Amino acid sequence: MTDFRSEVIAAGGEGITACYQCGTCSGGCPTVSAMDYTPRQIIRMVNLGMRDRVLSSRTIWLCATCYQCQVRCPREVKITEVMAALKSIAMREGYNSHVARPRAVSFYRSFNEIVSNLGRQFEPLLLMKTALGSREGITSKLGYLLRSAPFGIALMKKGKLPFRPEKISGRDEVRRIFENVARMEAGE
Repeated sequence: MTDFRSEVIAAGGEGITACYQCGTCSGGCPTVSAMDYTPRQIIRMVNLGMRDRVLSSRTIWLCATCYQCQVRCPREVKITEVMAALKSIAMREGYNSHVARPRAVSFYRSFNEIVSNLGRQFEPLLLMKTALGSREGITSKLGYLLRSAPFGIALMKKGKLPFRPEKISGRDEVRRIFENVARMEAGE
């Protein structure tokens, strides 16, 4: 049986053993104040094999994927990829029921599904799928959509948000990438 650290590395979290806990990642993180553990603490907990605490953490879902931590890391730890790997493991193992933000898992799943199907992101669909796929009640889902609508309409009027998804070349290639990842995760 493999340990948690090896599982995270295999899922894309390369370089975590190189971390010497300097804290640079946490110091530059724009969302650290909302996290239950800092990125530095998450890396340490992964290295210590603290599987349940890490996968139950809000931190992995609050990572903004801005790459600030990764760019600044003196040991070149792929922290953003570690967080993505942890999200994937948490979703696969059902830890998403512990997430404090009810739309976080739905956003992550919807984002990947849309890119897989369309070859790129389409924000209006992402908003709808995120809201409707969350574990919130119908009143909260509709409230979120209604609060978001004026902003979306304003962006569409200014031409900043397309009304329909743009067709891209290579859509099948993008879909095959997602299919390969799914096969790898299934151990094929």
